Amino acid sequence: RREMRPFGVQVSIIEPGGFQTGMMDPAPLVNGFVRLWEQLPAEAQAAYGRHYVDKYAKASTLLHRLSSSRLSHVTDAMTHALLSRCPRSRYAAGWDARLILLPLSYCPAWLTDTI
Repeated sequence: RREMRPFGVQVSIIEPGGFQTGMMDPAPLVNGFVRLWEQLPAEAQAAYGRHYVDKYAKASTLLHRLSSSRLSHVTDAMTHALLSRCPRSRYAAGWDARLILLPLSYCPAWLTDTI
């Protein structure tokens, strides 16, 4: 965004939270993860343990459940950014982006990594 400013190009960043799309569907994610897991050498599997796969599956399912099905939050932000006379530099789309991701983006890296 800042690199384009000298060229007269205004860039708006749209930071979406979690939305229920095909990209977030837990079934293909977990299946792909298990397929990769099975291709790992035995010592790598032993180092991580089978609980690692189970934990990933549970986290993927939980994330999908907590995600919004209203993609209009993202398209509304895009519409505002494109059509507004004075678009904002950042748009947070979704409740999780507004409450968690956006505030974290302003924190120092060490604090974000810790959280």
